[in-house]
Amino acid sequence: MITEHDADHIIALDAGLGLERTDRMVMIQIFTQSGRTTEVKQRVYHTIAKQLEALGISGEDVFISIMENGPQDWSFGHGRAQYTEGVLPVPGL
Repeated sequence: MITEHDADHIIALDAGLGLERTDRMVMIQIFTQSGRTTEVKQRVYHTIAKQLEALGISGEDVFISIMENGPQDWSFGHGRAQYTEGVLPVPGL
């Protein structure tokens, strides 16, 4: 899902890191099932930042968050939990 917001509608503090954000900031939130290692997540962050850098977006303007959950936290329709019902195989198992 991609949404675009006016620059004055986003507050992205640098958390004391001295980041100089611009109006080209990109915020990415990844929803996924738990189980990836810290190293895998760091590679994802690095890869995304490098690919956006090739498009002219500074690394200081790349803000990424990974939200993890389990199979019981997903419903793909009809109010059913397809992973826990066994209708869909749980990825990685």
